Amino acid sequence: MAIANYFQTFKASIARIYHPSSGMVVGAGFLVSDRHLLTCAHVVAEALNIAQNTPEAPAGKVDLDFPLIAPGQIFSAKVVFWRPVQLEPLTSPEQGEDIAGLKLDGNSPVGSHPVRLVSTTDTWKHPFRIFGFPKQREMGVWASGVLRDKLANAWVQMEDIKVPGYSVELGFSGAPVWDEKLAGVVGIAVAAERKREEAKASFLIPTSILSSAWLELGQWMVEHSRSRGSTPYTLPSFRQVQLKARKDYFSVLCAKYEAVYNQLSYTLNEGDKVSLRQNVKAIEQEIEQVEQEIRALLQEGRRF
Repeated sequence: MAIANYFQTFKASIARIYHPSSGMVVGAGFLVSDRHLLTCAHVVAEALNIAQNTPEAPAGKVDLDFPLIAPGQIFSAKVVFWRPVQLEPLTSPEQGEDIAGLKLDGNSPVGSHPVRLVSTTDTWKHPFRIFGFPKQREMGVWASGVLRDKLANAWVQMEDIKVPGYSVELGFSGAPVWDEKLAGVVGIAVAAERKREEAKASFLIPTSILSSAWLELGQWMVEHSRSRGSTPYTLPSFRQVQLKARKDYFSVLCAKYEAVYNQLSYTLNEGDKVSLRQNVKAIEQEIEQVEQEIRALLQEGRRF
């Protein structure tokens, strides 16, 4: 597929997410499969009037449309993947945070298409393009700039180096970031510098972190590359990153399990014990799920 066509599918993937009662736009998202979208957890939290660090995936419906191909045609989606905003720094950034996966209740509109997701370890000075919905610009605006490099939390810094035009700001959260050099989406916009007069900087969560956190996303990336007949030069590194992230998270869960179990042994209040037992059971189930994911990744790796 030509680069121009890749960019057309990029535009056709972009979603506009609404607050259900006010009808105001709260952020963006984009298609990563025929019916699945990626966005930020804090965008979904604002749409559903819940706390950004809500630990469990919310059950409410998210309203959205695709403004560049089907404006005003409202679709409904449910949350199928949830990594909320963390109040404390992550011990392993590869676990990911502020990520939400949505699934449409029905089919996506005619003309829509999943984005081309790419990964790289070197983004320095790559020009980018992004479409978002800042305040009083609910029809959307384009912004551009250059990518820098990763921070300590594994996010990548973006900068606006021009004087005229729009910068990435509040309202761009959840939008896909198009890398002009790689002709694909390298991440999702997640935050912007609040003191705009000092630094026109913003940040993205790279695809390597996104695909490590949401296992199905990495699998769709493999499938899309195969269907295009292209050489998946980034895929082995994706699998390695995914596997490391799952193993790291497994270690975190085991430590958490041990801490809660020890706390249960020293708790006398029966009400607290019931709550701790429920917590232990939930951690056990998550440990089992991560074990299955690790086995699946190891099995998939043997096919290459």
